[in-house]
Amino acid sequence: MKTSQFYNLIASLVCILAVACKTNPDVPTKIDVDKDIIVTIYATTDNGGVTDTIPPCLLKETAHVSVLLHYPCDKGVTMPFNISDTTKYAEITSNNLYKRIAIAIDGQVVSTPVVKTKLDNGACSVVLDDTQVAKLFPNVNIK
Repeated sequence: MKTSQFYNLIASLVCILAVACKTNPDVPTKIDVDKDIIVTIYATTDNGGVTDTIPPCLLKETAHVSVLLHYPCDKGVTMPFNISDTTKYAEITSNNLYKRIAIAIDGQVVSTPVVKTKLDNGACSVVLDDTQVAKLFPNVNIK
């Protein structure tokens, strides 16, 4: 075999192995959990750069979390869940378009997203940091 053909063969094998061994950064690791959480949603106000909640809450209910999602390139863990009162949730998101709301889980505000669209299917998710994951799911190890 000629030297150039040998190097082409080696280069081809390296490329094949690189493609075969590549992990897809868009595919999350699924962590099964089985926990009911209390979700509370509040309107907010900006108090000198600090986001404060405005009582009373706009919605409070128990939701079930069955899985956490950890994306390889993200520092946090995504916790998807569904709001069962889809009518109330759609009203809240519709009334707060382009405003910040606060989402509390088990009494702790974990996210203050800006609402960008009306959500009428009940879908919701928050990204939790390591401390929040440890507090809410003490048996889950992300590392």
